[in-house]
Amino acid sequence: MKKQPIRLTNAQFIDPSTSFQIYFQHINSEHHSLHWHEFYELCFVLRGRGVNIVNGTEHQLTRGSLFLLTPADFHEIYSFPDEPMDIYNLVFSGEFLGEDIRELMFQQFAEYMFDMDVNFDMIESEFHLISSEAHNWMPGQQMMVKGALERILLTLFRAYNQQHPRIDEKDVEAQHRSIQRALVYIHHHFRDPLRLEDAAKQAALAPNYFSQAFRKMTGIPFQIYLQGLRLNFAKSLLMASDIPVTEICYASGFNTLTHFERAFKQKFGSSPRTFQK
Repeated sequence: MKKQPIRLTNAQFIDPSTSFQIYFQHINSEHHSLHWHEFYELCFVLRGRGVNIVNGTEHQLTRGSLFLLTPADFHEIYSFPDEPMDIYNLVFSGEFLGEDIRELMFQQFAEYMFDMDVNFDMIESEFHLISSEAHNWMPGQQMMVKGALERILLTLFRAYNQQHPRIDEKDVEAQHRSIQRALVYIHHHFRDPLRLEDAAKQAALAPNYFSQAFRKMTGIPFQIYLQGLRLNFAKSLLMASDIPVTEICYASGFNTLTHFERAFKQKFGSSPRTFQK
């Protein structure tokens, strides 16, 4: 039976004085039901096997599995019988990430979830360093933790990039970096009341010029791009939960149910209610 997701907040899980927190989880048969977060979550499986269901899609977990969840994702996780999982779980706010790493990883809508067993020792040592810093404060703690976190994220990004090659770096430099900054913002705030003017502000561009530059870079207008993100999120939520269609409409960023239902049917060929059954 589908369940309604729980919202986990920064106040519940993150120390406001550090903007991060690290946990060691032992998952033994229990099912961590569908939920989403206000924060980022980076997890590394040390042992055991299980399943992580992200945005309605199942992913097998085993020793060396490394995955990153953003505030736009929802998931549930459980271990297989007699194969309990030990997991490092690092949660952090968006402000904890530097601008360079945010632009590198989030200008595209990527799913960062890989088997990193070949890099197991290196990644485990970085998580161990973060855990030691978190529990034994010393001067420079934030820099040490950020350094370890960014090394893990870059390893994850490179694994993704090997399977999904980007365009040449020279072409990346030729593109408007301000649009890349806006894309990072859009990918993490598409469920909010996001206007073209808000995205243009992130890019530090006039709205009219931003609109033209955005279409040139992505190939589609801003509003169509934004609506696509919202519809795909709604589709995943309809597949994974029993949340009423009206609530999914507003949770996905739409202002009216009529517009949501019309746009959903146009994109996916059926109404949201029919799709959820």
